[in-house]
Amino acid sequence: MKRAVLMAVLVGFALVGQGIAQPAATIENLREKSAITDQDGQQIHSWVTSMVNAMITNTDPDRRGMVAARDAIINEGRKEGRSPAFFQVFGDKAIAALKDGEKKAVSQDARVSLVMAVAELRRVEGLPILRAALEKDPYPAVRYGAAKGLSMAADAVLEKNTPRLEGDIADSIGKVIDTETSPVTLYYLFETLGRFDHDKAHDVLADAIGKLVARANLSDPMVSQILEGSVQSLERAWAREVRPEAKSRILSAFATICALAMAPNKDPYPLFISLNASLEKITGEKVGFVATDDSVMQKLALLEWVEKFVKEKKIPKRPSLPPAVEQALKEGAAGGEATP
Repeated sequence: MKRAVLMAVLVGFALVGQGIAQPAATIENLREKSAITDQDGQQIHSWVTSMVNAMITNTDPDRRGMVAARDAIINEGRKEGRSPAFFQVFGDKAIAALKDGEKKAVSQDARVSLVMAVAELRRVEGLPILRAALEKDPYPAVRYGAAKGLSMAADAVLEKNTPRLEGDIADSIGKVIDTETSPVTLYYLFETLGRFDHDKAHDVLADAIGKLVARANLSDPMVSQILEGSVQSLERAWAREVRPEAKSRILSAFATICALAMAPNKDPYPLFISLNASLEKITGEKVGFVATDDSVMQKLALLEWVEKFVKEKKIPKRPSLPPAVEQALKEGAAGGEATP
């Protein structure tokens, strides 16, 4: 059931803007006005409020009315073909109406549509709605929509140059990283963290990587994508950080991936190659890693990085190893001691 709902919301995001149904009463005459009067603002308020109400109260079996109202809101909120004045006022009115509607949206379908509308508007004013949905909503599809919405709003956050917003988003992600299990939702959360140059984002990213690698199904292709993207995010965070404790935390995250990530087969593994390349870049050093070696030899080389960091006291402790790797190392050490 959860998979079906998630697929529905994925399709919904993909189809936004295609075949949008136009409501009978529109605000098309205001789109290109260079100045929006109070009366115009009231017209926009009335229109968007009616659309939000139609979206969250619609009971059509096929959700046609709900989707039409949602898509109409999203369509009016686009920047193309709208004057700056209309774009600003519409965004303010739409987010206010959606915030009021959130209190009345009870069904899963209504909540999914509402979060999708907020996400597609890509407004920083909608961040509180998305953060609350991510942290508290019981429906996986709604949390997915909130995670994607935070990623979609990242450009607007960066344009505002308001570090507090980056920290707030990172804080919300940090609250759910232990409990969120959907790989596609986690993908957008890690992507968002990687976009921000903020102390909190760096700390949450490094800690979250360790937690993900320890509990996720590493054979899941989406998890592999998360790890590959996070390696690059950790590299960027390292370059920007000046705090010694943050540097140690980032190296600990790298070490955890080195210790726990396992290749799906014996062929050279792209994740291992990019992981080693990042470590060489940030440390200026090398271990016995050869890009053309099979993944078993590459894994052993990555463990050299771990032992190096522990020996040089760059990380507080060695991450736990997969049981099979731990046993192989013990057997190898025992065999070495017995050899004259």
